[in-house]
Amino acid sequence: MGEIKSSWELAMERTASIKSDKSALRASELKEKGQKIASEYLSADKAEPKKLTQALKEYSGQEKKQVEKAVIEVLLTYISLPRNGEYQSRLDFVSEGLKKVIGNAGIIEEILQQISQFFSQYLEQREQLKEQLKQQYTPQLRRKQQSLAQQYGYEIELKHEQDPEFSQLLQKNLRHLEGQYQEALNQVKDQLRNYHSP
Repeated sequence: MGEIKSSWELAMERTASIKSDKSALRASELKEKGQKIASEYLSADKAEPKKLTQALKEYSGQEKKQVEKAVIEVLLTYISLPRNGEYQSRLDFVSEGLKKVIGNAGIIEEILQQISQFFSQYLEQREQLKEQLKQQYTPQLRRKQQSLAQQYGYEIELKHEQDPEFSQLLQKNLRHLEGQYQEALNQVKDQLRNYHSP
């Protein structure tokens, strides 16, 4: 027959897990503090990395490392593949913050300049891919126009963006391109994380 635990034993087990959760609770608090510090930095009109340094002075030792790690993670989320050419100011903003928190300003600056070039290349390849697909799809689009003209008795001009098949083809190819670039970007973010000593 199985052992039946008394309510006292069950209560003691629960309190034991609460004691061990104190460090997890503190780690969670520190993570939230770091996220808040980063959010305040990012919501400012201009980059003020000194404010990051001031906010981090409240902490020391391992706790400071945990808060810094949370700040870095938030800053890294703001390094994402761009949709248009207006990414540089955001990248500069993040760069200033990362240099203050991680240190190694020269190396961080160099990596973020490479990311900027990488983003420019990504946007160029997106546009090239769109144009290439439009050229490949044009004969099919013309056949659809002819078919509609026969069906309705007058010319109907279709644009690539209006055609659901073209949109699906374009999205599929853009997702593939984005996946390749995202994988490379994730590796660079990991490299940046590694400069923050644990």
